[in-house]
Amino acid sequence: AWKPDPQYWVLEDELRSTRPYSLAFKDVTAPTNSRSMIAAMIPRSGQGNTLPTVSSDWGSARDEALLLANFNSIPFDWVARQKIQGQHLNWFIVEQLPVVPPEVFQSVSFGTKSAAEVVREAVLELTYVSRDMAPFARDMGFVDASGEPKAPYRWDESRRISLRAKLDAVFFHLYGITDRSDVEYVYSAFSTIRSREIQAFGSFSSRDLCLSYMNALAAGQPDASIQ
Repeated sequence: AWKPDPQYWVLEDELRSTRPYSLAFKDVTAPTNSRSMIAAMIPRSGQGNTLPTVSSDWGSARDEALLLANFNSIPFDWVARQKIQGQHLNWFIVEQLPVVPPEVFQSVSFGTKSAAEVVREAVLELTYVSRDMAPFARDMGFVDASGEPKAPYRWDESRRISLRAKLDAVFFHLYGITDRSDVEYVYSAFSTIRSREIQAFGSFSSRDLCLSYMNALAAGQPDASIQ
């Protein structure tokens, strides 16, 4: 329920977008950062030139959630690192990156759930942690009997690491990267994350959780509880 006060303000009628939220990504980056592509759904606000917003033709929030997850996936980030030469994730780079087509999410299933269902559930929980994003929750169908958005999810760092690992496992499958050694090779490019997690948890938890989730997904168990 708490949020910081902005340092800068703009007149509301000068905002170009009328949507209550937008998909945005961080322009300032580097291939040596912990992550090169950092994207998020943000509430309606003024953005500077280093926070570009994506206007897609995918349509609904439910489909944009798939694109958001794709942007933040480890295999997508690994490819982005091969393209970034300076300290900006320019549009011409983003436009070259391999996005999974929306129809693929519906055609791939893990047990009784499609890839789209698995991804949307995780994206909703990772995104809706503030009442600022209530319009997104409503558009995702996360409402009570009266049609009002339910209460936001609480921020739980260990839970978030697990959800992100599940999403990465889904996208490794969608990109056709299923060999364990190939997955480990991709993760080896994220040495900063590895060092931070080994210091905090004693292991490269993101990679290890992802590999476990990949096994669960291959076995048709997308809701398996993995610690």
